[in-house]
Amino acid sequence: MTTTETTATDTVLVVMDGSSRARAIVHQIVRSGHNVALTGPSPRDLVPFVDAAVRHQVWAVVSDPSDPEQIAAVIERASDVVGSVIMIVDPGGLLSDVHSADRQVA
Repeated sequence: MTTTETTATDTVLVVMDGSSRARAIVHQIVRSGHNVALTGPSPRDLVPFVDAAVRHQVWAVVSDPSDPEQIAAVIERASDVVGSVIMIVDPGGLLSDVHSADRQVA
């Protein structure tokens, strides 16, 4: 994965579902220079993005996307670590309360 150093503080939260579509979305966001917060129920979906080459752009944490409180905590912590979450991408539709999550995004 080739990336460029970025000073952007805007972050996109991607809910990982194990699909190639989700992985492609993350690669595209990273290539564009934006920060990415990854979450999902399986560490297997997150580990490929825990890479020294993108350590300043990517933050990953395992969570249960169907639990609005866990997603709220992920959004809050991601904002502290990699920058304000400006968008949520949920390719697999794993979020149970999309409206609640959207209200927390900058």
